Amino acid sequence: MKEFSKKANIILLSLSFLGLILGSLLILFSNNLVNDIQTVLETKIFHRTFDITKWADTITSLIAFPLFTVIALDAVLFFKFPVKSKIVLLSALFVLCAFFTLFCSYTRGNQVIDSDMASEILLAKECFLKKSFWPRSWNYSTEIRLLNTQILTAPVFAFTSNWFLVKTISGLMLCLLLPLALLFLLSQLKIRSVWMRLLSCLLIFCPWSGEMWRIVQFGNYYIPHIAIGFVYVGLFLALAYSELSVKKHHIFLITFFIVAFVSGLSGIRYILYFQFPLTVTILGYAVSSSVRAKVPYRFSSFFIKNKPTFYSCGGLLLGGVGYIANNLILSKLFTFSQFNTTAFNTIGDVTFTDVHRAVFEILGYKNGVSVFTPSGVTNILLYVALAFLIICFIDYFKIPLLTPRKVFVTFVIVMSVFNAFTYINTEYIARYFILILVYIVPCLALFLYEKDISALKRYMLGVSLAAVLICSSFITYETVLCTDNNTDKHEVAAFLQEQSYTFGYATFWNANVFTFMTNGKVEIANLYRKNDGGTDLITDRFKCDKWLTPERYYEDTERNDEKVFLLVTNDEYDASSDLRIFQTGKRVYTDDFYQVFEYANNTVFKNGF
Repeated sequence: MKEFSKKANIILLSLSFLGLILGSLLILFSNNLVNDIQTVLETKIFHRTFDITKWADTITSLIAFPLFTVIALDAVLFFKFPVKSKIVLLSALFVLCAFFTLFCSYTRGNQVIDSDMASEILLAKECFLKKSFWPRSWNYSTEIRLLNTQILTAPVFAFTSNWFLVKTISGLMLCLLLPLALLFLLSQLKIRSVWMRLLSCLLIFCPWSGEMWRIVQFGNYYIPHIAIGFVYVGLFLALAYSELSVKKHHIFLITFFIVAFVSGLSGIRYILYFQFPLTVTILGYAVSSSVRAKVPYRFSSFFIKNKPTFYSCGGLLLGGVGYIANNLILSKLFTFSQFNTTAFNTIGDVTFTDVHRAVFEILGYKNGVSVFTPSGVTNILLYVALAFLIICFIDYFKIPLLTPRKVFVTFVIVMSVFNAFTYINTEYIARYFILILVYIVPCLALFLYEKDISALKRYMLGVSLAAVLICSSFITYETVLCTDNNTDKHEVAAFLQEQSYTFGYATFWNANVFTFMTNGKVEIANLYRKNDGGTDLITDRFKCDKWLTPERYYEDTERNDEKVFLLVTNDEYDASSDLRIFQTGKRVYTDDFYQVFEYANNTVFKNGF
């Protein structure tokens, strides 16, 4: 296909940059624009107080219209740009995304953070204080964090005590791990096109949806899982299918087996996520090949001399050894829960609608928006993109040769089916599908690179999927800038600081979040909570829930020389207002959401139940 002339290329590239700048400025100030639009609606149109909540998604989507138009047109015309222009355009988008990630993280951290996210920073602070990446003084959650966020986050505390800055800097560094790990994987898949690599890096870096932002780009929870998965599979492909120099082979071999062991040592999740599906894929091909060739089974030739089988099974075996060590050794040294008691759901608990909603919302689908808005058009394009993605998967398997790329695509399907089955039939949580859906990005690169798939199908897939994920990401940034999830918490957080409180108690979802919001000045221990009809209730006996907090919070000598507080939501108070603990304390704060009770010291509080 003939490229744009030099003059047309310069004009279109200049217009694209101008549109990106203007569109980005609109998104940057979208919060102010939404308020101005609300004022116009109230004073000029409805002549009454207007609840903008119902229309917020549609209005923010319209504000993104200029940027959406630029990205959509560039996607449609992208194939006619020269390679250098493609690289420049994608680089500009990557820089924009990095800027918005930094800006949103720092300026909207207090509006987005919750106790679960705040726990990551608390752990990093504990690591810094204890001079260890794995402090035994921390009460972990569902796994021991061996290769996790604290390894990058904790050292940042050496340069600043500002928790917001620590979260921003470490968050960007963690986000950059995703494109770096993906680049390594693409290198082993022999994707040599620079612009395809850059496009893949952009797509894996972007927050396609609010859930992606919360769990990956801001929360950073799944970044280690995704990055380690990419690296593990990339190392396997290199060892099993590439001719490496002796030095490189030794480095890759040692790294592969270390990653395999540490993955299992961290818990069962990594094994289920990528180690087991990869082994099943390779064994499936090996058995199929042996049956077709009518080769008699010999252990040495099947498991030892066959490199793909040797490395996949060896990795899984080491992962299993690591998991045994996790259960027998680490569980005695550290406090964390395990998955040994996981049970199957009742059939029908999770419906097709639940899965459909989870997958589409993660990929940027917006509910309740007008059809003829950027979000509405993006919703339509998402269906188009997924349709062509399925078509390209089918076409890829029509290619007769068994190549490392085909093995990888097969692995993605096996991994997706196995993990989806696990999620749906055991502990279903919608965000788990993120771990599967990120593999769309390397598959997109493979399909675009594969000449045996028709040019039209590759074009339709590339345009629709790239436009959906990039446009949805900027709409996500805009939503973050226009949303405050903690409107109920700002006043009480300010009160706790003004009154110089340094320690108190609350149920989990109202504990660590305030430590973060007060820049670490107010530490809050978790009270055990029982749930009654969706409401957390304070128990009538002093009992703590040590989940995701340092052990020192619960030592008897802690804070006996200073006042402490009990923070409860109004719902918690109303459901258990007759408890003695509320009678023995002094109510010092109340608003529409929270109440705070003061006690002379920690011992007085504990004896107050």
